[in-house]
Amino acid sequence: VYLVDTGFGGSYRFMQQLQRWFDEHMPAVTTVRKRKPGNVFADDTDELWDEIKTRGHAVVLGVGG
Repeated sequence: VYLVDTGFGGSYRFMQQLQRWFDEHMPAVTTVRKRKPGNVFADDTDELWDEIKTRGHAVVLGVGG
């Protein structure tokens, strides 16, 4: 499961907490935490999305606040 931090305020910390939750409650699930490159509100590159499509089974796109 990819945990993608969008760069919005608080999303980094939220993704850390979510990763800890997976580690504690679903240890068989592999999580990969990434930061979306570029601007918070725009997609500046397809590299991350291509990686997720190729290697991931699910994604949580995180916002915070």
